[in-house]
Amino acid sequence: MFKFPLLGLLRIRDYVPANLLASPDCFDGFDEPCLIVMKDGSTTDLTVGRLAGTEAYVCNEFGTESVELAVYNYDQNYRDKNSGPFSAKGDSGSLIFSGDGRMVGLLHSANLKENASHVSYATPAWWILEKIKERYPHADFWRENF
Repeated sequence: MFKFPLLGLLRIRDYVPANLLASPDCFDGFDEPCLIVMKDGSTTDLTVGRLAGTEAYVCNEFGTESVELAVYNYDQNYRDKNSGPFSAKGDSGSLIFSGDGRMVGLLHSANLKENASHVSYATPAWWILEKIKERYPHADFWRENF
C-alpha cells in the first residue's frame, strides 16, 4: 500500500526492470496484475495512472530505435470515473514512478479522447538508463552524498 511520504518528498532509488513492466508483480483491488504509477507534471500536478503492461518497439527509416510504454488514466475500465486524465499538454518530460520510489519512464505524449488524455506514452526508464550508460559508463544514478 502506498503511503505519501513526509513533506511530499519521495526519493527515487531504482527503476522498474523490463520484465516487471511486462508482467507486474502487484495486484489491484480486483486481483488483476497491474502497476499503479504516478507523475508530477507541470500542467496536471500529481496524478495516478495504470501501466498497460506492454511495450512497443518503434524503429524509423534511419534505424533509430525507440521503446514505448502506455499508461492509462487510473479509472480506465473501472467504476471510479473521478480520477481525471493522467497527463495533459505541458506534462511532457515528467518522471513516471511507482509508489515505492522506482522510475518507470519519462512521459512524452498522449492521445486525446473527448478533450482529455485517454492514454499517455512514455519511454521506459530501464531503456533510458541503458542508453545513458552506453555513453557515460560511470554514471551513478543513485548517489545520495557528493
